[in-house]
Amino acid sequence: MNDSLDIRFLKTQNDFRQLEPFAASIWEQHYTPIIGADQVAFMLNKYQSAQAMFDQFSAGYKYAVVISGGQKAGYFAYDGKAEKEVFISKLYIHKEFRRRGLGRRILDFIAKEARALGCKAMTLSVNKDNSNSIQFYITYGFQTIKAQKVAIGEGFYMDDYVMSCPVQR
Repeated sequence: MNDSLDIRFLKTQNDFRQLEPFAASIWEQHYTPIIGADQVAFMLNKYQSAQAMFDQFSAGYKYAVVISGGQKAGYFAYDGKAEKEVFISKLYIHKEFRRRGLGRRILDFIAKEARALGCKAMTLSVNKDNSNSIQFYITYGFQTIKAQKVAIGEGFYMDDYVMSCPVQR
């Protein structure tokens, strides 16, 4: 499908306050079956709250909401001060907009930004049990470069693959 795509960069604390409930809706739907409701609630507070996202933005990350067909379809964030590789911190599509090519178009957009920064690769981390997302990244051209299990507090872990994809010149 070729849905319209409007990328709107976030800039103010209010932008992030408006993003927070949308982020929660995606996370609760997608990640609860993968990591459980308790870890989802913990991670929403720690990583997807308005304040946590605004803090990451203040440290140089670029955040954007994706609008498709006039509706909020997803959001993403990446390291906007990268030197050799762009780290994609977030790339989430609402369930009603998946499998429409938006993820690929977002990655193409980030790749263009990465080239402008002079980067040679894009990297990200993805939960080892998030099989649909892993397959999407592989199809795009990402390869697993390592596995990592990181303690994030309260007995929870992020059990991820780190994946990388070259940025074509």
